[in-house]
Amino acid sequence: MEKYFEILLLGELNERPPISHLVKEYFENFFLEKVLAEKGIIVGGKWKVSLAIHFQEKGPMATFEDMAFANGARTIASESIKMYSAVIHYNLIKDAEKPYLQTIELIYKVVKVFITSTYKKVKPTFIDELWNEIDLNYLFSLPYPASIEEQRYFLDEVMGKQV
Repeated sequence: MEKYFEILLLGELNERPPISHLVKEYFENFFLEKVLAEKGIIVGGKWKVSLAIHFQEKGPMATFEDMAFANGARTIASESIKMYSAVIHYNLIKDAEKPYLQTIELIYKVVKVFITSTYKKVKPTFIDELWNEIDLNYLFSLPYPASIEEQRYFLDEVMGKQV
């Protein structure tokens, strides 16, 4: 089956949550099934969509509180991909009382904001209501903190990092 929506997780070892790649895959499938296919967005179209989520420490020049998005998409016409980017301040996770839950909630929020701002026929309230369908028991059954091999962040795989 063609993969029309993917999430890419990026971050330096000391500036990213140690989550399993299965968290990312869960959210890809969840949003594909519950939102994108349901609303007739992306699925079956010419373009595939990638959402790159970068985790990084909040520096002194940061002008946003929790997340920010790059303007528009970068297109890779030869592969029919539209790539969007978002940044999450890792401080919000590492300083949280429950960092794993905070990570799950922030990834959900980033995807929600991305979808509702890019595809106007999807309203924020629609995605808010879907939160109750997230299988937190499954997500909490995944290894946390996950080993480097289990995390499979994008650049780790591309660069063949052995950490």
